[in-house]
Amino acid sequence: MSRSLEGSIERLFAGGGLLFFGLVLELGVSFLAKAVIARVLGPVDYGAVSLGVTTLGLLSTLGLLGLHTGVARYLPRFDDDADRRGVLVSAFEIVVPVVTAIGLLVAGLADPIATHAFGDPAVAPFVRIFGLAIPFAALTKLSVGAIQGLQQAAPKVVVQNVTPPVTRFLAVAVAVLVGAGAVGVASAYALAYVAAALVGLAFVVRRTPLLASVSPTPMRRDLVAFSAPLVVSAAMGFVLTDLDTFMLGYFASTEAVGVYNVVYPIAQLLTVALTSFGFLFMPIISELHADDAPGEMRRIYQVVTKWVFVATLPVFLVVALFSDMTIAVTFGSEYRPGATALTLLAVAYFTHAVAGPNANTLTAIGHTRLVMWDSVAVAVVNALLNLLLIPTYGYLGAGVATAVSYVTLNLLYATQLYRATGIHPFSRGLVRPGAVALTLVAVVHWATRTFFPITVPVLVGMFVVFLTAYVVVILRFGGIESEEVALVLSFEERFDVDLGPLKAVARFVME
Repeated sequence: MSRSLEGSIERLFAGGGLLFFGLVLELGVSFLAKAVIARVLGPVDYGAVSLGVTTLGLLSTLGLLGLHTGVARYLPRFDDDADRRGVLVSAFEIVVPVVTAIGLLVAGLADPIATHAFGDPAVAPFVRIFGLAIPFAALTKLSVGAIQGLQQAAPKVVVQNVTPPVTRFLAVAVAVLVGAGAVGVASAYALAYVAAALVGLAFVVRRTPLLASVSPTPMRRDLVAFSAPLVVSAAMGFVLTDLDTFMLGYFASTEAVGVYNVVYPIAQLLTVALTSFGFLFMPIISELHADDAPGEMRRIYQVVTKWVFVATLPVFLVVALFSDMTIAVTFGSEYRPGATALTLLAVAYFTHAVAGPNANTLTAIGHTRLVMWDSVAVAVVNALLNLLLIPTYGYLGAGVATAVSYVTLNLLYATQLYRATGIHPFSRGLVRPGAVALTLVAVVHWATRTFFPITVPVLVGMFVVFLTAYVVVILRFGGIESEEVALVLSFEERFDVDLGPLKAVARFVME
């Protein structure tokens, strides 16, 4: 293994591990907050809050014009402070006025948006609250883009994974305790975006030359040229992830939105590992691409994909195969009708996770237009499926549309990435243990359904049995490769610990 490949994998391992911890913390606290909101407000009011949050997510992303990704790509390519400051200043000069105007416009037009777009005038206060939070959400994402360009995991964890969920949980808890009602809970929820933006901007000011005394090199043209296709991709991403929420509000009911926005965040748990490594993966691949190192790019892609698969499969087992119990334990029995939709969404997100960071790789090597056209094609498919299925089947139709769309999108990305670079996700360390592990999943599921009543203690016991067997499968069937061995040795040296007993057990299983 070359020194540069070893260094890149070590950075991914260290940063990815920290980001994984941060994401678990974020999702855990956010999940708890959403569960409290869903249980306190009920499906109708929770659906109204979900529509406001979805509106904020869409418009804050579009208002960024893709520049957060442009900043993440360009910062690691420059060493001079004038150039690096030029990237940052150019991005802020474009984004700030755009997202401010969007936020004020949405807040001012909240009543007609609620009446004509969602068919429910009662949603207007929620649209207004989250409209005013749009600039703060956009600035948070732009700050995270700058932190990503610096390849620093810890600040990203603080800005995106700790500050918003902790602020949201505390504010929502206070709102619930004082009996603030649905509008009060929504206001508390939106407060998290303000806190995250302030913390993000503080990190950018301290750790980048944003306010340095050097004159910035103008970068607006380069940034916009690179990022413009990503605006279309972001819009198509909205169609893929959020259009179903809006269409449920229009064709079905606010209650249907509430049920769907319970199952959706559960399914998104399957992307934790992919998102963790994807944050540092893109700038590292960009560096290797600039250094013309295709072999190292391919190997890092395969290693990351294997790690994502290994981390995601156990969660998929619980969410997809025991969706009814998962919903009842987390959000409450009144949301149980969404169980089948959860299974479909779990399949969609599992496919997305185990395909690997294909979109990040295409973006890192400059194929943003290809990403754009793939997104357009799949967005059209998704919109048509939603239009056909939601009026008749509600959130179940939305789940079918999302599952088909994600499978199609990842097939396109994977095929085009292979044609452009020869990169594919399959390696001996993934295929052999993966096939045996999937067989193990089928056996455990059959045994649990056949011989035991499905209760929480049974599920916990089943999960422990599966994890134990899963570790043996990974070790026994070639799931540990030379890169992982090097990382273990590096970990021992860096932290001055002795992992001898664990290594002895691993060798015993592997022999």
